[in-house]
Amino acid sequence: MNRAVPLVPTLMLALAASPAVAQTALDYRTAETAMEATPTGTVAAEADLRAAEHQAKAVAHLYRPTVTASASVIAYEKSLSLDLTGPKEQFLGDAQSYLGGLPGQYPPVYADIVALIAGRIGQALPGLLAPIPDQYDYTQRDVVVRPNVTAIMPLYTGGALEAVSDAAKAQVTLAQGGRELARGADSVRLAEAYFGAQLARQLEVSSRQTLASAEQHLGNVRAMEREGVVPHSLTLEAIVARDAAQRANDRARRDADMAELALTRLTGTANPAPSTPLFVNTTPLPPLIAWTGDAPRNGQIAVAEGAEQLAAAGERAARATMRPSVYAFGSVNAVRKQSLPVDPDWIVGATVQIPLFSAVNRRELVSAAQARREAARLRAADARTRTEGEIEKTWLMADNARRAFASIASSVAAAEENLRVKQIGFREGVGTAAEVTDARTALGLARAQRAAAAYEYDLSLAALLAASGQSERFVDYAEAPDRQTVDER
Repeated sequence: MNRAVPLVPTLMLALAASPAVAQTALDYRTAETAMEATPTGTVAAEADLRAAEHQAKAVAHLYRPTVTASASVIAYEKSLSLDLTGPKEQFLGDAQSYLGGLPGQYPPVYADIVALIAGRIGQALPGLLAPIPDQYDYTQRDVVVRPNVTAIMPLYTGGALEAVSDAAKAQVTLAQGGRELARGADSVRLAEAYFGAQLARQLEVSSRQTLASAEQHLGNVRAMEREGVVPHSLTLEAIVARDAAQRANDRARRDADMAELALTRLTGTANPAPSTPLFVNTTPLPPLIAWTGDAPRNGQIAVAEGAEQLAAAGERAARATMRPSVYAFGSVNAVRKQSLPVDPDWIVGATVQIPLFSAVNRRELVSAAQARREAARLRAADARTRTEGEIEKTWLMADNARRAFASIASSVAAAEENLRVKQIGFREGVGTAAEVTDARTALGLARAQRAAAAYEYDLSLAALLAASGQSERFVDYAEAPDRQTVDER
C-alpha cells in the first residue's frame, strides 16, 4: 500500500531546491520615490490641488468685461398698404387754391394771362394725379446677416463676485490640506510597511539563531548521552525544544515574506530587500515646543482653515443677495449695411438691479451662513487642539521607545553572555538543560524586544512628523549619523 507523501514537507523541499529569486535592494529614500509613482492617496490629492489652483485662476478676474461676438441670419418679409385718396384730394384742393390766388399776385397787365395759364393748369391737375393710385401696396422680402460685438462688465455686485473668488481660494487651501494629509498618511503607511518588513526579518533572524542554538544544544546532549553522562530523557527534552524552535522559525519566515509582499504592493518594487535597518536616534528629539510651533503646517489644520474660508465666502455671497448690482453693457453692429432700418448702429448703457422681494428669506440666508462660519471656526480651533494632542502623544511614544531601546541593548548583551555561560556549565556538568533552554529563550526575547522597540520608535517618529507637517524629514532621521541600528543577519 502506497503511503501519501505529506504536503507541507514536500513543498518545503521544493522551495529549498528551487533557485533563489534575486532580491532588489531598496533603501528608504528609494522606497519613498517608488511609492510616489504608484496610485497612492498623495497622487490623487496632487491632482485635486492642481484642479483647485486652475479653478482659482479661472475666476481671479471676474470684474473684467465679457466680450462676445455673434452673427444672426434673418429672413424677413414686410408688407405696407398706404391709402392715397386723402393726400390726393388735399393736394388738389391746395393746388386749386394756390392757382386761384395767383393772378392777384401780378400786375393787372399780366393778370389775364396768368389767370388763363392758371385755369389751364387747374384743369390739367386731375389728369396729372390720375396715374397715382388711391391705395399703394408694398412688400419687401430679404435675407440679412447681422454680426454683433457685445460687451458686459460688472461694476458692482454687492460682494457676489468677490465671494466666488474667495471660495475658489478656499478650495485651494482645502486641497493643500488634503495633500498634506495624504502625504502624512502615505509616509506613515510606508514606515509601517518598510520597517514592519525589517522587524519581521529581524524576528526571523532571531528565531533562526534560536534554532541554531537549539540544534547545537541537541547535538551536545546526544553526545553526552552516548558517553553515558546524561539520561535519554534530557535528549527528548532537547528534541522538543529544537522542534519548537523550528516551528517558530518557520512561522517567522512566513511572516517576513508576507511583510515584504506588503512592501511590494506599496512601492511597486518586485521582490524588495529593505536595506535601511531599524534605527533609533540616540540624540533626544527636540522639545515639544519645537514641534507644536510647526503645527500650522499640519494637513488637518489646513483643511479646517480652508473650510472656515469657504464658510466666510458663503456668508459674503449671502449678504450680496440683499444688495444692488450694477452692470455696464455695449453692443455694436459690425456690418451696418445689413442692418434693418429699426436697428441701431451701436448701443451703450448701464443696468442697475435692486432686489425688492424674493421667495427666499434673505435675512435667514445670511443667518445660516453666519452659523456655518461659526461652526467652521470652532472646528478649526478643535483641529488645532487635536493636532497638538497628536504631536504630544507621538512625541512621548517616540521618546519612550528611544529610552526602552537603550535599556534593552544592555539586556541583549547580558542575555548573550548568560547563554554562553549556561552552555559551558551544561557541558561541564554543573548546569541543567532547563537552564540552557531558559537562557536561550531569554536571549530570543531580548532580541525581539530590542527590534520591537526600534520599530515602535520608527513608527512613532513617522507619525510625529506627519502630525507636525514634516513628513519629508523622516529620511533625514533614518540616515542621521547618531542612529543605532538593528541589523542582524
